[in-house]
Amino acid sequence: MMILVVGIVLVIAIGFLAVNCLSVKFTWSEKIGLAFPVGIGLQTLVMLLLNLFGLQLTPVSVLSGGFLLLLALLLFLHRRRDEVIAHYKAAVRIDTSNYNLVWFLFILLIAYFEYMNFSKCIYFPTFDRDSLAGFDTIGYVIAKEHTFRNLSIFRQSYMPHIHDAGSYITYAPMVQLSYAFVYLLGAETSKLVPALMYLSLLIAFYGSMQRVVGPTGAAVGTFFVLMTPEMIAFSSLSATNVIHAVTASLGIIYIALWLQGRERKDLYLGSLLLAVNIWTRTEGIVFIAAALAVVLADGLRRRTWKELLPVAAALLPALLWALFSRVNGLYAESIVIPRPYWDAEKAGLIWTFMKAYYRDTQFFGWTVMAFSLSLLVNGWFLVKRKDNLPLLAMIVCSLLFYVIVLYQIDYKWDSIQNVLAYSAKRFFFCFVPMMWFYALSNRWAKVLFDKIDRFLLLDEKN
Repeated sequence: MMILVVGIVLVIAIGFLAVNCLSVKFTWSEKIGLAFPVGIGLQTLVMLLLNLFGLQLTPVSVLSGGFLLLLALLLFLHRRRDEVIAHYKAAVRIDTSNYNLVWFLFILLIAYFEYMNFSKCIYFPTFDRDSLAGFDTIGYVIAKEHTFRNLSIFRQSYMPHIHDAGSYITYAPMVQLSYAFVYLLGAETSKLVPALMYLSLLIAFYGSMQRVVGPTGAAVGTFFVLMTPEMIAFSSLSATNVIHAVTASLGIIYIALWLQGRERKDLYLGSLLLAVNIWTRTEGIVFIAAALAVVLADGLRRRTWKELLPVAAALLPALLWALFSRVNGLYAESIVIPRPYWDAEKAGLIWTFMKAYYRDTQFFGWTVMAFSLSLLVNGWFLVKRKDNLPLLAMIVCSLLFYVIVLYQIDYKWDSIQNVLAYSAKRFFFCFVPMMWFYALSNRWAKVLFDKIDRFLLLDEKN
């Protein structure tokens, strides 16, 4: 158990230092919330590189790689030690003047429901089909065989259909390697990873949203993200969907924050999160493509192109995975239709399912309703002042690109109806934090929460 604690602390420290390397000016909520997602993303990258160079994945090699990465980050920060020391000396002072009873109530609700959700996630063992068939099992076998390159379950003699279309052999490796990481260090279940990821989402989302609407609006938005019915249900499983939603949504949010405030730290952090996003699921390329499209449009308007480079660099983990797969024969029959074509029935079916999800309150609560209402109420500011336009553009582009991906897939391993009914529904989790962020960070929402904060603070003083 002690070595597992050391490993988790190491991962959190790596992520915390990595965020500080981008900028020490992020808030405590952002640094704490992003520490585990960024840390586990970097730790699993190190694990794959170790295995690529022929080293076995053992507790010693994995922790040694993590400590070397930690040392590199510390050395980088040491070069900026004056800035770091000055910032953290000033950060010791805690300002509670902006908090009120409504904020406190929502924070209590978030803490209570997340405590129950976290406990449920840790208590119940892995039982969902996708995890048992792929992610959790692959992680467990990696830990037992100390390799990803030559897994016994990836041998065709053991599994004759391992190279068929839709095989788990080609899935992006972050989740599998993160499960292998905790299993290597003695965990009895992989559930600690999804439990910490969802908790991280809530803390990081609160921190990012607090920057635009203040603490009360951030608490309200975080509560509604937490209580999204289908997402909170899946957050206690060992599948990839909610884990992917953490970095995909926050990556887009930070790119939007950069386009709004032009602080380069947000651009770099958003790009890093988008890199972890595609390291988690290959479909995450739609979010990188959306960010590239919007940043390119902004660059053309401003006649600059350098800002494209960090976002484009988010593709590097996918290139590493492609190299690793090619070198080690991890391939499956292609499911991509590489040519343009028209199939009215297929397009109509995809459109029917997408419309159903956009209207669904049973699975996604009030998410789309709040997003749509925000568009209507904020229409004047959107048209006249382009209020929150970059975030809206990235949400719409991501959705459009995902529909195109669904259309260009050849459904050899399963029916299109099943994929749309289950997999596509879970992919929609990525849009939940984005839509709530958009809904509560528009001009009208800022004015509303500002008035609420002023009223409540005056009322409490009286």
